[in-house]
Amino acid sequence: MCPTMYQGGDELPVAWTGNTRQKYIHSVGTVGKVELVLQENSYSGLFQGANYGIVRISLANEPSADVLNTAPGLGLKFLRDGVESASLVAMYGVEGQDSWNIFKNTWTNHIPPVPATGALAALGAKFATATPFIQYVGLSDWAKMGESGMAEGEVNYPFKLIFKPTGEISFPDEYHGLFTDDLVSIPEGSVLWNVFALDAPAELGGTEQWIGDLVLRSPLVTSMWGDSHLFFRHQEMGEDLVMHPEWESYLEKFGFGLIPTEC
Repeated sequence: MCPTMYQGGDELPVAWTGNTRQKYIHSVGTVGKVELVLQENSYSGLFQGANYGIVRISLANEPSADVLNTAPGLGLKFLRDGVESASLVAMYGVEGQDSWNIFKNTWTNHIPPVPATGALAALGAKFATATPFIQYVGLSDWAKMGESGMAEGEVNYPFKLIFKPTGEISFPDEYHGLFTDDLVSIPEGSVLWNVFALDAPAELGGTEQWIGDLVLRSPLVTSMWGDSHLFFRHQEMGEDLVMHPEWESYLEKFGFGLIPTEC
């Protein structure tokens, strides 16, 4: 799992087999250009302006037309001059939702705990070979540099991002065809989500602030390259704790919470 959190670049790496690393979850989706249109806030780097972004909206596993359950999520990256792009992933939860409406629920980069038993527990154990913080994706990399690629003198980033549906985009709860057909029907210029930031854990008095909107700047399209090659790094949450060690007590750890040494 280490390449998921530490691999550079925007394409999936080549595996030991000599083939491109395969996506076993979130394997089918749609891709489009996006802009993060921001309101005034105290955060740094891309949180002050992000025009050149790519979003990929997908389902975590293959759904069944006979079962009212889907597990949608997003990968989001913004490009920066001369340095690595910044990426994150967000979703409602690995257990999914009782709806085929992709925009039914709020998504975040901090998801609920993975079940203690079953296939999802095995998935959690796999992620835990690279991090004990399997429910979270860090944000500090977004704050270190803006689109110019210049390092920020003072780095400030939120504890959590929250992607809230606007209510303007909605689809039936019941199965009604391919979810990708829903997504490609969304008009360019649509606000996909209102974006909120929580500045600290709620237990430490954290407050939530609307910081902007994620706006679609192209059609969403199905893409074999997007499904098989496009890579979104999952920043390890421990990197956010370097500046904010006080947050760690309010994060759940998978298993015994030991820091893996494999990476």
